[in-house]
Amino acid sequence: MLQRSFTVDVFKVVAAQLIVWHHFSAYGPMADTMNLQWPHLINWLYMNARLAVQVFLVVGGFLAGQSVMTKPMSHPVIHILKRYLRLAPIFILAISLISLAVAMSRANIHGDWLPSAPTFLHFLAHALLVHDLLGVEALSSGAWYVAIDFQLFVVLIVLCHSLQRFGIRVLSMGVASLCVASMWWFNRIDALDIWAIYFFAAYGLGVLAAWAKRSAFDAAVFWVTVLLALGALWIDYRSRLGLALATAIWLTIKPKSMVHWTPIKRMVHRLANSAYVLFLTHFGVIVVFSAMWNRSHFYNPVTAFALTGFAWVCAVGLGLFLHEKAEIPVHHWVSHQSRLMFLRLTN
Repeated sequence: MLQRSFTVDVFKVVAAQLIVWHHFSAYGPMADTMNLQWPHLINWLYMNARLAVQVFLVVGGFLAGQSVMTKPMSHPVIHILKRYLRLAPIFILAISLISLAVAMSRANIHGDWLPSAPTFLHFLAHALLVHDLLGVEALSSGAWYVAIDFQLFVVLIVLCHSLQRFGIRVLSMGVASLCVASMWWFNRIDALDIWAIYFFAAYGLGVLAAWAKRSAFDAAVFWVTVLLALGALWIDYRSRLGLALATAIWLTIKPKSMVHWTPIKRMVHRLANSAYVLFLTHFGVIVVFSAMWNRSHFYNPVTAFALTGFAWVCAVGLGLFLHEKAEIPVHHWVSHQSRLMFLRLTN
């Protein structure tokens, strides 16, 4: 294992926990109760912890950049389908469980933050990752990210397929150009936040960080992009872009070295692997604990904080359990079946 892999693990774990606590501060009666005693903490979690999504975007681009760095894009549709099959099965399971939790808890929760009961078309739009594009109400707080992640990967694959034939230098400059366009224009238009182009500033920085040590030219492309990002921040400062830039720079300058794997580092690795499932499922835990809180008639902020902490532990545990008992087996089965199908299609 390379040290960089452990660095990515740490980024994923910290970012995932911050996002979970952001949602604990945003939804449910326990958040309202905690806000009575700790308004500054709850406000910080609500306003700032959500910025950790930028770390996920950069890391997602970094890992995607590594995965396509040496692969020819002769069959781009197959790469796109593989990505969909990586994201969609556990996402469909998660929104199914969350919809069940919402249906069971609706009578005990009075708030407009609960999603409506899904229709078949509602559910299908989520399964196809087009719910935001169609203006369909989200069934979970993390649903938008899955769709954006898929869009971003599709954009990267299309760029690779279109530009690889002209050489890797042209491809690097193409990714950098789209990244800069996002920083300077598209990322400043809030109405575009359902499209990949809005988030390609962060994702593209991750891709370029992955390619930066491939050659001196790629390193130069990355650092020129960093300078242009600083210019974009000077014109219109955005904390989300600043965090994305800092994350990409750290991934680039962090030297490679071997990891001495301790039990704590192995646990961090497990938590990092389960971060995607945690991101998908923790909203269901918030729903269940909010219903329990309303039925209990508790009013003490300290009790609310303690119960929220317990709910957080349950969410992390559920993420680990579903990752190891559902996501991994399903991914292996889907990968095997799709490999056979793709072999038949390409022969």
